[in-house]
Amino acid sequence: MQWTLSVVIATTVVYLFTIVGFTQSFLELNPAIVEFWATSLGQQIDRQCKNASGIKVIEKKYKEATYTTHYINGKTLSVEVAKKIESYLQVRLEAAIEIKKKAQELFLNYSSENHTCDDFTYYDSKDITIYKDRGNLIFPEDLDENSTYNGPNLELYLPLYEEWREHFQIPVSLNASAIHVPTNIYKCAPFLLDNISWTGKLDEVFSKNQGNMKSAWQFFASSAGFLRFYPASAWYNEGMDMFDARLTEWYTSAAAPPKNIIILLDNSGSMTGLRMEIAKTTVKKIMESLNENDFFNLITFNNDSRFVDCDCQHSNGSLIQATSKNIRRVTKSLMEVQSIQIANFSKAFQLAFDVLQKHSPINRSRINLGSNNAIMLITDGASETYVEVFDSYNWYNVTVDKDQTAQLRYARIFSYLIGQEVTLANKNHVKWMGCANKGYFYHIGTMADVHDYVQDYVRVMARPLAVHNISHNSWSGVHLNIPLPKENFGFNTNSRTTEWIRLPSTATKPVLSISVSTPVYDQRDDEINNGNLLGVAGVHINLDEILAFIPRSKLGALGYAFIINNNGFVVSHPDLKPWDFSSFGGNTPMNDYKNVDILFLEQEYNSSDEQLPQLRRAMINGETGHVQATVKKFYGQQLHRVYIQTQNYYYAPILNTPYSIALVIAEHTNNHYIYQTKSLDPQSFLWCSMVIADWDYCNNQRKTTPFFKFVDIINNVLKSSDPLCNKNLAASVAFDVNITRGVHAIWNDYNKEISCSPNNQTCRIRRLIANSQKNLDFNMAMVGTRAGVTRFQDFNGQAELDQSNDESCLSLQKLIDLFTPSIDTEYYKKAAVNRRNVWAFSSTIHPDFEDTLNTSYISVAASRGIYIQEHHRNSKKDILASVFTLHMKYDSLFRMLNATTSFCSASLDCSSIYCHNDSVDCYLLDENGFVVVADDPLLVGKFFGYIDYQVLLDMRKKGMFKEVPITDYQAVCIACDMSSENSSASSILNPFIYMVKLLMWHITQITLSLTQFSLVNLWHYIYYATGLMTSSVSDLTYAGLYPNDTLLYQQVLSQKFLTLSPCQQSIKSFISLGSRNITNNHVSNCSECSYSKRSYVANRVPNTNLYLMVLEGECSCEILSQNDCMEENESSNGCSSDFMGVYRKPPAPHGSTGSIKLPKYKTKKQPIEEVQTCNGSASLYISTMLIIAIQVFIHEIYSCR
Repeated sequence: MQWTLSVVIATTVVYLFTIVGFTQSFLELNPAIVEFWATSLGQQIDRQCKNASGIKVIEKKYKEATYTTHYINGKTLSVEVAKKIESYLQVRLEAAIEIKKKAQELFLNYSSENHTCDDFTYYDSKDITIYKDRGNLIFPEDLDENSTYNGPNLELYLPLYEEWREHFQIPVSLNASAIHVPTNIYKCAPFLLDNISWTGKLDEVFSKNQGNMKSAWQFFASSAGFLRFYPASAWYNEGMDMFDARLTEWYTSAAAPPKNIIILLDNSGSMTGLRMEIAKTTVKKIMESLNENDFFNLITFNNDSRFVDCDCQHSNGSLIQATSKNIRRVTKSLMEVQSIQIANFSKAFQLAFDVLQKHSPINRSRINLGSNNAIMLITDGASETYVEVFDSYNWYNVTVDKDQTAQLRYARIFSYLIGQEVTLANKNHVKWMGCANKGYFYHIGTMADVHDYVQDYVRVMARPLAVHNISHNSWSGVHLNIPLPKENFGFNTNSRTTEWIRLPSTATKPVLSISVSTPVYDQRDDEINNGNLLGVAGVHINLDEILAFIPRSKLGALGYAFIINNNGFVVSHPDLKPWDFSSFGGNTPMNDYKNVDILFLEQEYNSSDEQLPQLRRAMINGETGHVQATVKKFYGQQLHRVYIQTQNYYYAPILNTPYSIALVIAEHTNNHYIYQTKSLDPQSFLWCSMVIADWDYCNNQRKTTPFFKFVDIINNVLKSSDPLCNKNLAASVAFDVNITRGVHAIWNDYNKEISCSPNNQTCRIRRLIANSQKNLDFNMAMVGTRAGVTRFQDFNGQAELDQSNDESCLSLQKLIDLFTPSIDTEYYKKAAVNRRNVWAFSSTIHPDFEDTLNTSYISVAASRGIYIQEHHRNSKKDILASVFTLHMKYDSLFRMLNATTSFCSASLDCSSIYCHNDSVDCYLLDENGFVVVADDPLLVGKFFGYIDYQVLLDMRKKGMFKEVPITDYQAVCIACDMSSENSSASSILNPFIYMVKLLMWHITQITLSLTQFSLVNLWHYIYYATGLMTSSVSDLTYAGLYPNDTLLYQQVLSQKFLTLSPCQQSIKSFISLGSRNITNNHVSNCSECSYSKRSYVANRVPNTNLYLMVLEGECSCEILSQNDCMEENESSNGCSSDFMGVYRKPPAPHGSTGSIKLPKYKTKKQPIEEVQTCNGSASLYISTMLIIAIQVFIHEIYSCR
């Protein structure tokens, strides 16, 4: 009986728990209650925002005003902008040509003087100091005739030109040019000093050119290795300086025509150990010297010949473009190459010639100017010359003139003999291959030889152009700026080439440039047929100066411009991310920023549409026209936030360059000026609380302070007949200033209403009660207009200011700078995206919030636009005239939400359901599913998919959101070290394992370096080791790697060792579909909820972009999965999906932007390349026994790893 009673009691308890659990699991959320809350919340927000902003008064003024709208023709505007940029670039091109002419003249008249460092000095950029004032420095001119000068070396000091610092952003001196010499070149070598000497008088042409150019770096990069640049600046680098101008894109593209290169790597059984390491480094160095106009592929050969990247259908049997991504992929495959079998040279050469001729069929007219095809042979020896292969595939006899014939080569052969100890016969055979095929022979015995000799092939490829004195001009892709000051700047090496870069001390926009360069030839009569390249002259051009020609005021909100080149790669685009702020220290250039295709940044909403590919092709072909496309765009830096927009693209070529520009204007914002033909009343200005966009109104007359001077500028422009004056813009500014004039009175009245003096206790108590309930606490009100006028009012105690006194306004200067121009601000764009009659909310998290959890670090803004109707071409169109924005305290919006959800109408019972209890979770989400308000402030600003992805998917199924897939082609992915074990023992041993690996690696590299007797090699291996070893994540910044994403950031921090690499990342984004509501619904597959179900209701908040989400509390469903370690997205065949095979337009023959014809010679005979020298080799040899002993030791170390 007792046992039976126990069973009954136990059964009853289980049943009761089951009932309770069932009740909790299926919490009934009344949709009518949530709808009542959302409606009430929307009405309160709308009423309070309208009262505080004064938007109703300004809307009425727009309706009552008489104004004119001027339609801006985008097609005509794009042509005008392209012509202005063309003229600007033409001045820089002419400057480069003047440098070239002067350099050729100087060399023509120069005789070698055998200088030494004892009798010749120069301004070494690594040693000079740019001084602001002389201080205690004494110079010869300070002494009398009887005094002896014992002061500092004059070549170490140059005076600062303060007025030029703004243009170059670093300290510079216009007194002279400076010299940069690569570390691996002895700076006192007689040959180097000789070349520095004859280029010294280039300062004359540098100085003359500078009068027409404000921020252009001029340079001459010598084939001897040094770089002369003007104006002079101190060169700064961290660690070993391995910069060599001869490896930059702007040098190689100007020095030689676009190249088609096959690299043949011998991986037979003899190519093992150190030889294979040197060979692989040689291959990588060759690939690094290529630019985007070059094509290449890598073939390894032993008994068989195969493409290293053979899994890729695009590269198998053809050449691939030398983009950074393709080079990175081939390099990855190169690391897996092993040495086996014996070498079959005949089969390898036949495959190489077949691939070259498939890509570039024989064209005798081009061969007459010299071939741009080359085969790079990398081997440790050959048993014969294989003359029959070259005779069949490479040698051609052609008739040049009636009495002149020549034997030409389809492809040059560059032969690299690897290793110290080689037989004389093997060496002679390899050397013959290079010399007999108009190439070059290099003996690469050490790692130092790789850096010294590999890039020298470019000089050989330039010979045919030099022989015929063909002057072609090369325009580069985008690159980072030069050179570096000694403060807040640094040096960096990326995977392609070393570059000058500006390292910002804070997360600022990097300085980007393009370059125009032209080759400099030896024109002495006795050397003309040798095709001697002296170097490259050119000018670096700041992209910001080019972008200044784009009339931002005419593009409207969400409008922008971009520039692409002949390959379809982006030169300038607001969404281009050349700087990887997520990397350690935040100062690393993105490896792929030079090769970002325009289709990566402009993605069509419907993937089946072909408008953007047509746009790309038309721009590459240099056409003028217009295309309309609907695209999906990232909004800000948050990856899951996107918007859909119909855009008009107006494009035109920048003539005499490979560039083309497009102006983009959003369809719904339109390209109109709104104006009245009235003068500007000075009394309309309250300039302490107003900002005017710094735009060009007439002949570079821009915004000035004090404002009464600007008033004169506007009024003078309105009266002017100068065609260069933008009268419509001036009239639009005047209209906007006048129509928004009364808003300050509204804001002041509101400020007085909500403000209380310290002694007025009754007022303070009333405000305290109001704030504790449903009143929003606003910090600031703003209005920004189409013409770039911004007015604002600080509600946090902004004092009455004397508007005529400049000094009284200085305290607001920093605040003023934040809001100019108005149409480029985030709040203006937010309102434009959300269209009319909607308060668009967004939240911003200060970085200090994570440490303090102080909600005062959370800022909430609400923006709403004022639209007017314009009649154009028999249709009515809405024009966004201005945007009002209110900044409010987060706590006040949170209190309003809780107060609103604490009561219901008389017909509804919500006594047991309200937002600030444990049984219910409440959120306010924006149109992209981001949290604006939450019970837990740590969730504010997060994508809801990271909170409850199953609920978000269910909202998509119910039609509240639409999922919009988008790809971030500029992502930085985390690649973890997957070798670590997950066991507890492994976690203990991990530090020891990594220390042992690191020690073994450095022992290997030091041992290899000792075989070379070279400090350069030691640096090379240490650097190489650092690149392969994983990095600590302790220096990652929260705002850098994953902005506003604490969850994923914490996952990153949990990894002990990781590396970052460029990748393509597919993003799951969501967009609101309108006002649809979701009634009571249950989501399944919720493992943390009872019975794996969760109840929720979602309702649109009227008059806003917000959704009120009410969910069953104390549980959650699945969150959006994110791999801790992400690799680069690849297709099933192993190739990166990088639009390989898309249309491109190669530069005209030999890199020019126009067609090149063979020069007409006064004599019957044409110059023919007659170079005999084809040999470059190392002079350092060590014993065979030592090499064998060291290689055995290295093999054992590798076995341990």
